[in-house]
Amino acid sequence: MASAAARYHGLDALRGIAMVLGIVLHASLPYIPGIPPSIWPTDNSSSYPVKIVFEFIHMWRMPLFFMLAGFFGHLVIARRSWRYWWKNRFLRIALPIVVFFPVMGMTLPWIWKYGHTGDFHFFYSNMGQPFHLWFLWQLLIFMLLSIALSLPYKGLRFLMLQLNGREPGILSSMFRKLANLGPIIIFRARIPIGFIVVCGVANFWSGGELIINPLGSGMYFLFGFSLYKNPPLFSFLKKRWAYYLLVAFLVFSVYVILGMNGVEDITQVIYQTEMERNATKHLGLLTLTMYGLDIIGAVLFSMGFIGLAEAKFGSYNPLSRFISDGSYWMYLIHLPIVALTTFLLFGLPLLPEIKFILAIGVTGGFCLLTYYYFVRATFIGVFLNGRRHRGLNLKNVCSMCGEIFENPGAFCTECGGELN
Repeated sequence: MASAAARYHGLDALRGIAMVLGIVLHASLPYIPGIPPSIWPTDNSSSYPVKIVFEFIHMWRMPLFFMLAGFFGHLVIARRSWRYWWKNRFLRIALPIVVFFPVMGMTLPWIWKYGHTGDFHFFYSNMGQPFHLWFLWQLLIFMLLSIALSLPYKGLRFLMLQLNGREPGILSSMFRKLANLGPIIIFRARIPIGFIVVCGVANFWSGGELIINPLGSGMYFLFGFSLYKNPPLFSFLKKRWAYYLLVAFLVFSVYVILGMNGVEDITQVIYQTEMERNATKHLGLLTLTMYGLDIIGAVLFSMGFIGLAEAKFGSYNPLSRFISDGSYWMYLIHLPIVALTTFLLFGLPLLPEIKFILAIGVTGGFCLLTYYYFVRATFIGVFLNGRRHRGLNLKNVCSMCGEIFENPGAFCTECGGELN
């Protein structure tokens, strides 16, 4: 794999794009045919093209998110330590949750009320939280779980050190073998049949919806975590990404055709029966087929996009770096803005596709402008990303890791690369 200090610019950009696509995903919801108003306020017009855009993004976006979170998590641990990763996750995830949780409580409830009734009435509510911040909640769960799992090893290691007075090499070897057992069986195959089966089982009870299923999310996280230490598979994805995406698009095409011919998605069946114990008796063969296609598409799209990102966009690019840096801010604040924008467009004599594009443009523009003027070079940027940037700042950039310096020497102090 790349050198220890190299930055994965392609995966950085891919992570940023996936975050920004949350705007597209949420802008599409009011125009999806048949979506229950209890899930999202809907317009009086709908669009099948918008629905296809939604289904495409929804199939792979969150699985890819968790894969990249696992990959970059392992990267930080390998370059620093577990303790540093725990501290970093606390600062970059737990604290933003504390800050933005009440912000969502102050904005989303009355915006939702306006979407349903057309009346503005401000009120505060935490009902339905964490809204779109559920991704951060689950990452926090993984962090806490890793701390809990480390305690037995540390305790046993301490005990053996006290008894023997030296490092218990056999213990370390045993834990390493156990840690590598799962990746060998599930995560290292170029044709990921085992991983698809595991994901299918882990996600079945929630119909593939990760928002209520940390176990399913955890499978994707572990795949990404394993991928960082799997150079053969990572290199293969960079060389053969097109094959993964070709099969994934074929799978998605069949998925769309089945949906357009009236086959119910598994989540429709499960949630319509309100998670009854006998909900599975309502599942027909075609519904189960759609579920299988959804899982296969999620895995193959994610693997293909990871390979594509590093193969074609693996070098430093100032624009993609800017979007990557701003994507976390955009992810945190976009939902109230895109929801209010789409709801304000309700009733206007415009095609739903036009409203959809307008909502994306207004929300994306607002998020980027606020990031550039109020976040990037301020304490908020330090709070979210751990560093403060000055504008686009395209000078004095490290060719290896992309770090920016105002008063640099000849080499980057982060990785030792030569500065542009």
